[in-house]
Parts: sequence; C-alpha cells; structure tokens
Amino acid sequence: MKSTEQIQGLPIFSLTEGAEIGRVKQLVLEPSSGSVRLLQVDNDQDAIGVHVLPYESVIGVGDFAVTVESSESIRDLHDVAGARELVLLGYKIIGTRVLSRKGQLMGVVQEYYVEEETGSVTACTFAEHSNTESVRVFHRDNIMTFGRDVLVIKDESRIFDSLQDEPAPQDNVIPLTASLEVTHAAQETAATRTDAASPQGAEAPTPGGQYAYLIGKQLREDLTDDGGNVLATRGTEITEALIETVKQAGPALFMKLNRLT
Repeated sequence: MKSTEQIQGLPIFSLTEGAEIGRVKQLVLEPSSGSVRLLQVDNDQDAIGVHVLPYESVIGVGDFAVTVESSESIRDLHDVAGARELVLLGYKIIGTRVLSRKGQLMGVVQEYYVEEETGSVTACTFAEHSNTESVRVFHRDNIMTFGRDVLVIKDESRIFDSLQDEPAPQDNVIPLTASLEVTHAAQETAATRTDAASPQGAEAPTPGGQYAYLIGKQLREDLTDDGGNVLATRGTEITEALIETVKQAGPALFMKLNRLT
C-alpha cells in the first residue's frame, strides 16, 4: 500500500509511447465505496480543461511512476461518467475528524493509504485528540462510514500504534460494502415512504444539498477566476448562491473554493 504523499506528484508514463504524459495532481475519492476513483492529472492540456485518469485504467503505481497503457487513458473530465460530480464534491479524508461509534471524538486524520491494485483505502493515520505528537492508526475493516463531516470507526479498541500492527480477524465485523447496502436500502425505504405521504410533485430539498458542508464557512483568501477577477473577497460567507455561481464556472474554480475554506 502507498500513502497519498507517495502517490501525489508521481509522473505518469505511457507504456505504448514510452513517454511521460503527465503527473498526479491529486487523488479523487468516492466516499460511497471508500476508494480512489480518479487521479486528477497535471499536464500540458490544463489550459483547455480538467483531465483525469480513471483508476481502473492504471496498470501500476510504483515508487517512481504511475503506468498506463497509452496517453488515451487520460481523459477529459466530462468524458468520464460521474467524474465531474466527484470532483465538484471534493471529498477529502485528510483533515476529517474521527468519531467512534459510541460518540467519542478520537482526533483528526493526517494521512491515508491505498491499495495500489484497486485504489481502495486500506488504513488511516490520525492525530489523537489533535496532538500531532500522538499519531495512531486504524485499518479499513474498522471504518464504518466515510462521512461528509466525520469518519466513523467501529471499535476504539482496534486502534494501533503503527501500520505494522495488523488487525486481528473479526468474525462479527460487517463489511463496509454490506453496511453501505443496508444504509442505501434504508434511505430508499425512507424516501419511498416520504413520497407516498407527500402530495404529488412536492419536494423538500435539504438546504445546500450535497454541498451543505461548505455553506456558512468563510473564505480564507479572495476567490478569483482565471482572469484574475475577484468573485468573492476574503472573509465572505459561503452561500448557496455563491456555490451555484462557482459551479457554473467549472470544476477547477469549484476545487479552488474548497481549498480556500
């Protein structure tokens, strides 16, 4: 397994052309699966759009480079199903608070590790009670939920002092995919009941939708577009209207908004 620090910045090589065709700019996570779905690419095409490498197209992630079959593996963001939504969502594990199933706040995630073959998150290190000198580890089988505001773990006793401490087999552990299926089924049942009880055509949207985590936060710096025009000044409180404006401008500006909060 490799940490995000080991992967970000790696050159991407085409095996067919024997050439470097870009670099890994950042990892794009899919919270529902707990896996890296995309690698955002930094290359000479940045000026004309956002380009990504679907993780399924990755042949290898080594110490020196990421390898792919050909330059065609790198695609425009809009050509990959679901990619734009994931990039706009901007889900991040690093900096997320760790909450136990029993409601104890354990600390803040400092780093996470992925399985090179699949992109699946395998472990996380976190600063215990925000003390950067006390860094501990939990493995994937102890993760209950990759949440918007917190990462939920199942068992406080299964936290280790190092990555080398392997988790003991747990017969009573529900796989993450199974817990997600149960959660999705419950959500669908609740939605069905709500639809049946509501007047036809009535809607009750959650304020902010999937971007509600941004609303109410303040910009740490001025938000500017590619032309240098100031769209919102430092200290501006983020509203639904501002989010919609930024979304219309494209994924690159939306990612910038995420970085400035």
